[in-house]
Amino acid sequence: MSTTWSSPRKPRTTALSSPSRTAVLLAALAGASCLGPRPDPLLTYFNGEYGLSLHYPASWRSEETEQAGIWYRYFLAPPAGPQNRPAVSVTLLVGPLETSVEEYAQGYLAGNTLATTREETRANASGKAYLFASADGATRHSLLLLKEGSRVYGLYAQGEARLFERHYPLVDEMARSLTLERPERYPEQRHEKLGFSLRIPESWSETRRFSGGGTSVMQYRSPAMGAGEDGSLVHALLTVTVEPFAEGDVAAYYEGTREKLGDAYQLLNHVSWQGGFADVMRVETPISTSRVKRYYRAGSGHGYSLSFEAREDIYPRVSRWCDYIASTLKVGGETTRP
Repeated sequence: MSTTWSSPRKPRTTALSSPSRTAVLLAALAGASCLGPRPDPLLTYFNGEYGLSLHYPASWRSEETEQAGIWYRYFLAPPAGPQNRPAVSVTLLVGPLETSVEEYAQGYLAGNTLATTREETRANASGKAYLFASADGATRHSLLLLKEGSRVYGLYAQGEARLFERHYPLVDEMARSLTLERPERYPEQRHEKLGFSLRIPESWSETRRFSGGGTSVMQYRSPAMGAGEDGSLVHALLTVTVEPFAEGDVAAYYEGTREKLGDAYQLLNHVSWQGGFADVMRVETPISTSRVKRYYRAGSGHGYSLSFEAREDIYPRVSRWCDYIASTLKVGGETTRP
């Protein structure tokens, strides 16, 4: 893959400039926070392999690579300036960490002018955020590093000084949005009367809840995972359905539910899952095509289904997140276990 920005792991070797340059940097970035609203909405990037999510602008280009055992995901602002390079690049990285966060950061900080540092935490990870500039002040940088076990998670941004100042509020928002997605830490939704519990990420919002005829339905919406041609935001939807079901083989509940869904739901994949089943289905209408990932369990006189639906082009971005959430489902006696 060809890139036009400098390597995020390349250390600087020029001497530190005077402390006055730090004050100039802070003043410039403080002024940048007074800029108007961002021109496009934020989408959410999710990585199921490393358990990460991050907000990024819809108009930015994104690509990834791996070098020397470190995984990188680049988020590139639209080109600007006479060289037509990305105005700002923001790099998400994951790699092994055999030292402290402070020592690891020196690969970025050496030879530059450090402006600020602050302590940072995410889930069980802790680390630091840095704001710094090149010795000549021509380039500005920010760096967030988090340590969890023997792994480092980072977000590194750089850009020409004037453009970095313009984009800094957005860059800072991206850094603050970086989340280590750990299903066991999601807020738990307990439903004692219905005999189940489920953990839902804070970024997923409940949109509807209703019941009737003994059936209860709860619906949730993901953060924006994509954008339409008209600028509309595209979300994944989760529907949790709890129905009366006499004790028996979960296969009976599954078959009954599949029959009710009908032929419009084209079965693409079917596997056993947590004492129940999981399906991937395709739903096509005259105006759109969607993928549905549906999980089935039964117990305590109820049948449970978790149905995730996303537009077909969005589905690959959210499929692993569906697995994360579904893995937290507990039914019957499981809800009393630690």
